[in-house]
Amino acid sequence: MLKFIVIFFLFFWIVFKLGGFLVRMFFGNMANQSRQNTTQQNYQQRQPSEGNVHIDYVPKQKKGKVDKHDFKGGDYVDYEEV
Repeated sequence: MLKFIVIFFLFFWIVFKLGGFLVRMFFGNMANQSRQNTTQQNYQQRQPSEGNVHIDYVPKQKKGKVDKHDFKGGDYVDYEEV
């Protein structure tokens, strides 16, 4: 009876260790592929396409000393969290 219990626990211990290794290997590969796909998609989305840049106004540059009182401020740009 003791021999049966020892073999029973050894069998399940080996299956547990081997199963954990196989699961980590399988899901690890899936996670790496998913991470690579996401990185590639983000990189492609960040690349600006040709001709989408449009500048409405370029202020004149003053030569010499810049006075702080001449600065009238800029446009407020709404920040949107992605």
